[in-house]
Amino acid sequence: MKKSTSAPTQAAPDKKPVSWLKISVIVNIVVVAIIAGGVGGLVLLHQSDTNPMLCRSCHVMESHVDSYLTSSNLDNVHYQAGVQCKQCHDYSIPAEIRSGFLYVTGNYEEPLPKIKVGNEMCLQCHISYEHIANATDYLVKNPHRSHLGEMTCTTCHVSHGEQIDYCGQCHDNGGQRLVGEDIIPRVEPVISTH
Repeated sequence: MKKSTSAPTQAAPDKKPVSWLKISVIVNIVVVAIIAGGVGGLVLLHQSDTNPMLCRSCHVMESHVDSYLTSSNLDNVHYQAGVQCKQCHDYSIPAEIRSGFLYVTGNYEEPLPKIKVGNEMCLQCHISYEHIANATDYLVKNPHRSHLGEMTCTTCHVSHGEQIDYCGQCHDNGGQRLVGEDIIPRVEPVISTH
């Protein structure tokens, strides 16, 4: 008789039945977390589009938001006209996430670097350089019909700061005021009846 060299067969361990209830609970928790994260992200995105106080919560933005809401600068003129911050500060969602991350980690530049704005940003609302020149044609000396041609808007216009009287560096500007200066009523010409 031959001896068997194979190991004795062991009984297979009992497999636990799949608990569909546990799987269902885990899947539902994951789905709810994804939905809650998505809704939370959309709410945050909406707030960043429409609520300047959200931006102000970062201390490096306080002066910019305060200027936008209360100053006599051009940014407040835009605020009064209903222009939202992100209509000029066009941040993509990844850029906003990056900015938030840099703020939370304290890894940001202070003061914030100035952004470069080209005429195309201004002309999204102000239509065209010719349109602006026509709209300001009532001025004694129209700065938008300059002998220098079409200049960059930011040569004179500063959003979060005092405007630059570029023409006044060489010329008498005819008593015209810049955005942010005190409003002094114009003197009406006296017409003689003699």
